[in-house]
Amino acid sequence: MPYRFTKSDITSGSIVQSRQLDNAVGTFADVINGGMDRDNIPVDAIGRLSCTDNFHHSIKIFSNINAPDDELFPDQNYVEPTPNRLGRLMYGYRYADDPTNSGGGYATATSQAAAMEEGMLEISWHCSEAKTQYWSYWKDHSSDKVALKSVQWQIRVDGNVVYTGPAQFEIMNTSIHRCTIPISKGTHTVSVHWRVPLQRDDDDQDQVVLSWWGGQLVLINKYR
Repeated sequence: MPYRFTKSDITSGSIVQSRQLDNAVGTFADVINGGMDRDNIPVDAIGRLSCTDNFHHSIKIFSNINAPDDELFPDQNYVEPTPNRLGRLMYGYRYADDPTNSGGGYATATSQAAAMEEGMLEISWHCSEAKTQYWSYWKDHSSDKVALKSVQWQIRVDGNVVYTGPAQFEIMNTSIHRCTIPISKGTHTVSVHWRVPLQRDDDDQDQVVLSWWGGQLVLINKYR
């Protein structure tokens, strides 16, 4: 019934009458209210079964992801004769060592490739993390400072950033990050990255600035 919906062109200098728009909306509402009934939409034309058969999802889980041992070093700020449990027993990333270096740049925690169908991709990353904190911001019996510590996580798909989380400052916590994006059919690579603050000129390099472990990456591909 296209004749029922008249088309009006609005040109420069025209005075738009709201009543014309009201009439068009009213005509459309009449068609919806009086024209959509059991004669043109049979009973059970749309049912639960038809929706269920056409909606699919696949789940891929990558568990027990940990920082490589060869990238972790002991915190050497507090050793004998003034032991500190957090400082002495903590192994993790330090400034001047790969991949932390001087901080500020993102290092890779994990990278996983998976086949996807065209639809939506829900990405979830969580892990445990620890950042040593001291009673003061100076190394014991010296003028060397220890850094203010935080960590920031980022998720990328095929090298493109799709999520960047806020900086986290807790001493020990579970870090959880999620995002959902459209995805095309094919094999895609999902990677998770982290970074610590830039090292200041006077920051001590014997300290552990971050340790993380027990990571899990979950990829849920929803499609029709």
